[in-house]
Amino acid sequence: MNLSTKGISMKNNHGNIFLFLSLFLSVFLQADVLQNRYCSYTIKSSKTTNIKLHEPISISFYARQKLHNEMMFFDFKAKASDAYEIVSVKEKRHEYNYHDAEKRFQFLLIPKQTGTITVDFDFSIRRASDDAVAQAYVGSRDNVKSIPTIKVNIAQPIITLDVQKLNDNADAVGNFTLNMKLDKKKSNSYDAINVVYTLEGKGFLHKNFQPLNTIEGISIFKGVKQNEPKATLEGYIYHKEWSYALVAEKDFTIPSVSLKYYDFKKQTYHTLKTMKEDIKIHKLKIKNLLDDIETPSQENNYKQYIDYIYNLLLFIAGFIVAKLLNLVPKKSKKKHSCCEKVQKSKTPKELLNNSLGFSRKVHLEVEIAELENIVYKKTSSKEFLEIKRAIVKKIKSNTNLN
Repeated sequence: MNLSTKGISMKNNHGNIFLFLSLFLSVFLQADVLQNRYCSYTIKSSKTTNIKLHEPISISFYARQKLHNEMMFFDFKAKASDAYEIVSVKEKRHEYNYHDAEKRFQFLLIPKQTGTITVDFDFSIRRASDDAVAQAYVGSRDNVKSIPTIKVNIAQPIITLDVQKLNDNADAVGNFTLNMKLDKKKSNSYDAINVVYTLEGKGFLHKNFQPLNTIEGISIFKGVKQNEPKATLEGYIYHKEWSYALVAEKDFTIPSVSLKYYDFKKQTYHTLKTMKEDIKIHKLKIKNLLDDIETPSQENNYKQYIDYIYNLLLFIAGFIVAKLLNLVPKKSKKKHSCCEKVQKSKTPKELLNNSLGFSRKVHLEVEIAELENIVYKKTSSKEFLEIKRAIVKKIKSNTNLN
């Protein structure tokens, strides 16, 4: 009796365990299907290990629609962090047909810390029905509205990077050139000597790099001209110029300027150097710099005041005229009817967009299918004008639009 009861108890336990595993597996598989039933996606990084500090890393994300009964729009964003600098380089969307789209996102990432860093992203889609898309295009061009969508958070992809410190201190990472241009090596005292440093390259450049800071006993006037660095998948593209005007009373030396960078492709360090330049200054006496000619008297210079008042009156008159013109009633543009927009459609894709709003109301399923074949599959059993005439005829007969 005890053995029999024990056997029954063991069988019940086995059944409970099997039921629990079945329920767990069912929930797990269902969650996996829900997570991926809208689209498939992949995320890749150009490198994940053996990365040097400030080495440019490219990250690409690809998503493609799986459900084909509605339109989908993909949103993919990187989360900000002190551990890295990340910027979007390119986004490209492609539609295989009306309900089959893909999109690729590409980013440039610059690691700012060493060790293991985690890059977090947010991935979501916006779903839109055919009726929602059609509603946005109904009416004239001035009445086009944003497409109402339903947002669905899909996942939070993560990429882990192993970042190592540089063996030597470097001003930049990538590949660079540094040039110097001097206008003259001899000058008079108090006469400016102009020197320009030009830096070009691709990668990452520390913002604190400066060719010249101070020269003892020399007055330095600085100007910086640079194009905003352009982000690419291999790093930022730089073109930067530092212009200096040096004023001195005696001979001096422009020191050699050096820039050290790490070439992450060749895994080598390089140092760029400009030439040291000795400048000769001819000292002038102060009295030779004075001008004996007196400036013109300003007592009778009333013409500038008349010009000022004249220009002020012109400005006030223009302001008043502009305000008056705003009060004049403007003629409103005559809006075309929806049927006229269909009639004026010149391409199959334009006709498809203008006809979607009438699809269910006047039963355009056949014509819409033919247009989708022309637009996306490049094949159709009917000509464009034949389809257009059929659509116009159905709309007029059902909606009385003229």
